[in-house]
Amino acid sequence: MIVPMKNVTLLAVAEEAGKALIALRELGVMQLNAAAAVSPGSGALRDRLQEALRARQELDRIALEAEKDPVPGGPSEVPTAFDGGKTISRILQLAARRSAGAAELEAVEKRRRQLAAWGDFDRKLLDRLNDSGMTILLCAGTSAQLEQAQKRNGVAVIPLGIAEGVCRFAVVGIGGVDPEGLPAVTLEKEDDPQALAQQKETLLGELAAIRASQYGCLPLRDAVMSYIGGLERELEFSLAGDALATHGEVVSLGGYVPVPSVAALTAAARKNGWGLLILDPGPEEDVPVLIRENRFTRIIRPLFDFLGVVPGYRELDVSGAVLIFFTIFYAMILGDAGYGLILLVLSLLGHWKFRSRPAARLPLKLMLLLSSATLIWGALNGNWFGLENIPGTGRPIPGLPCFTAADAAIRAANTQFFCFLLAVCQLSLGHIWKALRDRNWRAIGGNEGWTLIIWANFLLTLRVIVYPGEFPRAMYWLYGAGVALVMICAVNWKDPADIFQFPFSIIGSFTDVLSYIRLFAVGMSGACIAATFNGMALDVCRITVWAIPAGIVIILLGHLLNVALGFMGVLVHGVRLNTLEFSSHSGLTWCGEKFHPFSDHHNKP
Repeated sequence: MIVPMKNVTLLAVAEEAGKALIALRELGVMQLNAAAAVSPGSGALRDRLQEALRARQELDRIALEAEKDPVPGGPSEVPTAFDGGKTISRILQLAARRSAGAAELEAVEKRRRQLAAWGDFDRKLLDRLNDSGMTILLCAGTSAQLEQAQKRNGVAVIPLGIAEGVCRFAVVGIGGVDPEGLPAVTLEKEDDPQALAQQKETLLGELAAIRASQYGCLPLRDAVMSYIGGLERELEFSLAGDALATHGEVVSLGGYVPVPSVAALTAAARKNGWGLLILDPGPEEDVPVLIRENRFTRIIRPLFDFLGVVPGYRELDVSGAVLIFFTIFYAMILGDAGYGLILLVLSLLGHWKFRSRPAARLPLKLMLLLSSATLIWGALNGNWFGLENIPGTGRPIPGLPCFTAADAAIRAANTQFFCFLLAVCQLSLGHIWKALRDRNWRAIGGNEGWTLIIWANFLLTLRVIVYPGEFPRAMYWLYGAGVALVMICAVNWKDPADIFQFPFSIIGSFTDVLSYIRLFAVGMSGACIAATFNGMALDVCRITVWAIPAGIVIILLGHLLNVALGFMGVLVHGVRLNTLEFSSHSGLTWCGEKFHPFSDHHNKP
């Protein structure tokens, strides 16, 4: 549930503002309003924090590099002590030097590739010959230009080769050579193959030394993390000081406090001599959101964190409903018991391997739940790695059910029925919650009307798509009663736009119910893809016994691709049904902001 908040203004004596902030931080129950302006001190702290974060990212990158290449190839440089500012500066300087060196090396390599077409010539000798009265022109053109140059009198033309359609040659003459009509190439001062090769070796040595120094900074990763944590706390405290409003000898500080924590704040106010003004938030205020989770609803938090969505303060906490429906959607989209079994085993192994990492517990619990649901759904449908019958033989696989075409048609119809049943249940639940939240007769009547329309859409969809036949009389009664209730309670007859949108809203409610067929379609496509790769692998294996490894590779790659497509389907379709269709019918906009109290303990609500 979403915990109710109070808008709190705290008053303290200006001389004790620092002590008040320290006590308030230790209490850790109040989210402070943002300061109107950031002080220079806070700005400097923010810059230092950004530099430290960049240094941490650089260390993380170097750590991954060190795992692949543990030998830096140069002398190691391990700092003997940690000095926050100097260490951060050192890490960033090394990164900048390495980046600049890599760019310079790339430029040298590019120039060497361009000069390689002329061969390994001696630039110094070439310059001496030109200075001694002999003229040597390097030319790059067409074969016709080469032939024209060879017809000149008083010069020697030396062909050097043809590469990528460009004919390269040298024109040598005593004294001056008229460049008119010759595709002469002007060499830059640095175009010296030997000098470039030496420069490359120098740069490689410098980069190796820089990399060794970066490797030497890796033992300070934990110290850098602690330094970042200290900067974050220091910046938070400085921003809290910026948020203080001065009123002569009194300062004030505004923010939000969860209702269960008001008593603790009141007791601290009596102890420290603060004044408190506690009010209910106004309808236009952007109130932070604190969700009180239980052991069940907490499991879905990784999904919300991944999507970056939080319900608004005046909206509903739908964590439990989203967890139930998303689990079913996930199982139906992935749809294969074999995949579910493998993912379940991997989740159990991950749960054991990362048992000492609290951050990994919730994602692994969610994966355990989703994998178990996939295993159950796939087993109920008899789908194990896309196998029902051995392709091309008609013989059933031992232990797995054999389905005929008629059985498959019945099973498909039943799955479609289940999809639409999920639609009507989830969308009706959204309207019921919306009515309970608004708590007035118009909201109750309007949402009840939309619920009746959704059930009528359900009956219509069944007769049109799943089980063709005559429309039941109940459908007409549901449409009539639902439309009447919506027209009376939900349509604003003073707003022409609302009147105009009403018919389209009814059509939209039908398409929302119909959109749940995507669960069947995506799940069926995954099963077809798996069966297709199985058939391809079997056909390859029939060619010869030596083709069996190729068949195994086809099966592995095919099923890996199918699992990847299944995950994409979950993100696209499973998430959409919860954050779009269900959210629109329950009035959710996901416009909330998480509650972040001013506290030394980041996990304290």
